Amino acid sequence: MKAIIPSVILHSAFVITANAAPIDYDTQVRPFLKDNCIACHNKTTTKGGLNMETPELMTKGGETDVGIIPGKGAESIMYQAAAHTWDSEMPPKGNKVGAVNLTTEQLALFKAWIDEGAKASPKREVIFSWEPLPAGLQTIFAIAVTSHGDFAAAARANQISIYHLPTQSLVTKLTDEALLKSGLYKQPGVAHRDVVQSLAFSPDGTRLATGSFREVKLWKRESKPAAAPVLTHPKFTATQEADNSIKITETAGGKLISHIKTDLVGEQAVAQRTLAASRAVLEVAYQNEAIKKAETDATEQTNRLKKANELAELAKKSLEDKKKDLKTKQDAHAIADKAAKEIEEQVAQASAGKPDEDLAKKQAEAQASSAKAALDLKLAQTALTRAESVIAAATNEIKLLAESQKQPQSAPADLAEQNNRLKEVNDRLRKASDLGELVLLAKPSLEERRKAIKPKEDAKAAADKALKAIADQIAAVPKMKVDDAMLKKQTEAKEKADKAATDLKLAQEALTRGEAAITDTANEIKLVTENEQKAKQSVLDAKARLEVVKKESEKANAERDLATNALAASMKKAKALQFSPNGLELIAIFDAGPQLAWSTVTGKPIVPGNTSTTWVLERAFGTGDGKSLITDRANSIAFSPDGKTLAIGSGEPSRSGDITLWDIETGKLTKDYAERHLDSVFALDFTPDGKLLASGGADKAVRITDLSTGKVVKVFEGHTHHVLGVSWRADGRMLASSGADNVVKIWDWTTGDRRKNVDGWDKEVTGIRYLGAADQIATSAGDTKLRLITSDGGEVKKLPGSTSFLQSLATNRAGDLILGGDEDGIVRAWDVASAKEIAVFKP
Repeated sequence: MKAIIPSVILHSAFVITANAAPIDYDTQVRPFLKDNCIACHNKTTTKGGLNMETPELMTKGGETDVGIIPGKGAESIMYQAAAHTWDSEMPPKGNKVGAVNLTTEQLALFKAWIDEGAKASPKREVIFSWEPLPAGLQTIFAIAVTSHGDFAAAARANQISIYHLPTQSLVTKLTDEALLKSGLYKQPGVAHRDVVQSLAFSPDGTRLATGSFREVKLWKRESKPAAAPVLTHPKFTATQEADNSIKITETAGGKLISHIKTDLVGEQAVAQRTLAASRAVLEVAYQNEAIKKAETDATEQTNRLKKANELAELAKKSLEDKKKDLKTKQDAHAIADKAAKEIEEQVAQASAGKPDEDLAKKQAEAQASSAKAALDLKLAQTALTRAESVIAAATNEIKLLAESQKQPQSAPADLAEQNNRLKEVNDRLRKASDLGELVLLAKPSLEERRKAIKPKEDAKAAADKALKAIADQIAAVPKMKVDDAMLKKQTEAKEKADKAATDLKLAQEALTRGEAAITDTANEIKLVTENEQKAKQSVLDAKARLEVVKKESEKANAERDLATNALAASMKKAKALQFSPNGLELIAIFDAGPQLAWSTVTGKPIVPGNTSTTWVLERAFGTGDGKSLITDRANSIAFSPDGKTLAIGSGEPSRSGDITLWDIETGKLTKDYAERHLDSVFALDFTPDGKLLASGGADKAVRITDLSTGKVVKVFEGHTHHVLGVSWRADGRMLASSGADNVVKIWDWTTGDRRKNVDGWDKEVTGIRYLGAADQIATSAGDTKLRLITSDGGEVKKLPGSTSFLQSLATNRAGDLILGGDEDGIVRAWDVASAKEIAVFKP
């Protein structure tokens, strides 16, 4: 029998004394079961079909039987297995989880608990006693950047820093005032009680979601009233040139810091047009691939049709050959069969002895006479039987009529009835008279038939006797011995006949197959012809679509070029150039229209006042305690493309992977995909149209959920370790995933197949993102590499600078900016085009 429980003790002689209070399962029994039993019998590792995580599950038992019988400890299989009184002792020796035999006291306690009814402990509300996190925790497990690339967020332990990238400055550290009021922390700058595992900005960049243990907080950016700008800066001087461009120089030495030629509106317009042009390029590339695929399919169908026609011709020719072969085999079989029968008759005659012709003739005549005598006798017997039947029937009828006349008659009521009755009596008398005459006439004929039977019986007996006498004479003819030559001839003839029969059968089967082949080839030709027509039409459709896409691409490129050319002309003459009080912004004031601003550090155009914004806690998803709808840590979060929904991936390690969807405005749970994965969810990403949600988990799988139905529509398997990142390409046709198996996999959503397996990393690939609308993918890994690759696996470039394990990755919408966070707490930013490190933020 299979094992049902992994607990073992030495013996059961120890008897527990009566307790003043019932045995408490949680505090007295579960601890030793957890160490020695539940390790092998739980939801994930259910050996023997047994789960011992709760008293209810133990009572249910496993593959063998119920585990425990409440009130009957000694009869419970679990107790017997632990006491080594059952046929399977637990835990087994040499187990891999370090389980040991229960002590005598533990076994007695286990039995006593079952005897008491194996009751679960009363539900208790566990209150966590939180402690401040150590100050040295600096690893950046999560990083995020806004769509426009102006703000970045980095999580170090439970602290979240907000950076303004154009000015390369720290804007703020998020603070949850409730943590300060609780007394857990004395200084601001703490956002959660536990380590922050995930970050995500909303598409418009005004909100930031931060995930931690059983909770996700939503922070909203609020702009404070801009402080009055100052005319001068202690370090910089700004001047506007004749072409309306602006130069920022060092006041002391006159060194040029930056030469500003564009404003924010113009640059954002160019970025938008560039993104549209990149998407158009991606679409053109896809349509070219679609044409190649369609042409390949069409060629394959044409070749298949050609081959089908060739096979059809071969099948027709083969069928004709088989028909001819069948006719030959039929003739051969008829000849061989006839010859075999003839030689068989010769052998039979020779073996039985051959009578002379006169005796054979007499035998034939005797057989004919015997047959005629038998027939005559049968006819006479039939005629006699019919005559006897007629006389018997008439006699019986006369008897019945006579008896009816003897019956008493009631007096008739009137004269008419008297007449009718008189007529009926006269009819009966007449009928009886007629039948009597018939009987008198039939009796002589019956006697004649009886007399005719005897001669015919004698004649048949004489004929049978004569036939037997002739048969005896034939039997007395001496038998002949068949010579060896005749027997050999008989054997050869039989073998030839058998072979001819076999050949005929094979020929008939071949003909049947040939006819089936004709039908099959006809069906194949019909199917392939239809497929060829569809494939050729697909080519035409793809080419037509390509022409449309090309025009859209040309239009997008023209709009991008127009926006780019308009950049220089977008600069206007400013009424005044001033600086923000913090010195990070250069502000241009005009006679009409809004103010414009640029970073004094990089010269990049920015939104005025962004360097002094505040972020306030708007709401929380999940309660952070045991009642929270978020299971364990919120390892991954993602906003829907429209910014209305927040997806949260969590799960209890080694037990479940859960995904929940929340309404941003109301904070209410809208969907709960419990146990969507078999283990914790580590990655989430919506398709660009927001219809699908990709998720990756510790169960090594990538699952695709259709948000309209809530159902999993595809599972991509192939990773051999945790899936740490997922990312959709801008057209939604490709999905990339990265894993702790040091591998990136590219999945083709249009076909549902794996397109490419990319390696080259020495440690876990921790993050993955498609860049903008291009077919380029940014990856981060534990080997410090930040690599850019394509969907075909080709390496585009490596971005230098990282010196430690890269834990997190983020990119902006345009895909021209990449951020990475490492285990040393350092945030680095790279410009994709130049592959240069443009900013570094240390703890």
